[in-house]
Amino acid sequence: MALTATQTAITKVYLGAFNRAPEKSGLEYWTSEITAGKTLNQVIDTIFSLPVVKAIYPDTMSNTEFLTAVYTNVFGKAPDAEGLAYWNSQLTAGTERGRVVITMIDAGMGTPDGTPGKAFIANRMQAAVTSADLQLTRGIEVDEHRQIALMQEIGETPASLSAGLAAIDRATPIAILATAGQPTGTATAATDRFIFTEADANNFKVINGLAVGDQVSVAFPDDTNGDYRTVAETSAAAVNARGEWFFNSATDSLTYWNNDAASAVSVQLAGVATLSVDTNAVFTVTALG
Repeated sequence: MALTATQTAITKVYLGAFNRAPEKSGLEYWTSEITAGKTLNQVIDTIFSLPVVKAIYPDTMSNTEFLTAVYTNVFGKAPDAEGLAYWNSQLTAGTERGRVVITMIDAGMGTPDGTPGKAFIANRMQAAVTSADLQLTRGIEVDEHRQIALMQEIGETPASLSAGLAAIDRATPIAILATAGQPTGTATAATDRFIFTEADANNFKVINGLAVGDQVSVAFPDDTNGDYRTVAETSAAAVNARGEWFFNSATDSLTYWNNDAASAVSVQLAGVATLSVDTNAVFTVTALG
């Protein structure tokens, strides 16, 4: 699916304010605010007033310091004297800082190819739109920490964009949900995301065809607080967290202990070499070479 004009505009605001793509819930929230009657400028002003944005662009910054930071973050370059003077005049005339940033992005995107900073912002905007689109299409949220890391790898070169888009695709893998009583799951040629929404011994007892980049989600879709983690294999009775996953590399076995149900569920992962976990409670599975 393609983003609407409103979703694209909000994505641009996120890029200017947070230096990253929006997470799915944030994009949906601000879209709903505009649908309910707020103007884009009102949304821009609100977002740029948030503490997290103030930490990037403090009120204590002079106009010159603020614009220099924007040039560095948004365009990947130092400001030129003419541009700095022009945007400074806009701020001096009373235009809100956030609105100036978005206008700067529009102006930069409209410059001829080869203009310093054009490729940088164009690449990042394409990456941000792609991330937003994939999250909406695939129904998965990539949190702000991962979004920041993904965007930091994208610069002005075509190679950085290609690598960045591939990383974004891996970060928003296609969800594969078990149906009741489905004992076996099979990975596809693409990067996949197997979701265990319940501790159900009948679902996904075996996952075949895993490849590098495939992921196994161990939390409820809305539960991404990192409570689930890999630990050294031990007695399930010793687990006192809400839920734990144990990985046995000798047998490629992944066991989940559910405290609420006081029971364990084991999953056999075919051909797995290693298993790691990130802060978004998503296991990354690496297949045997």
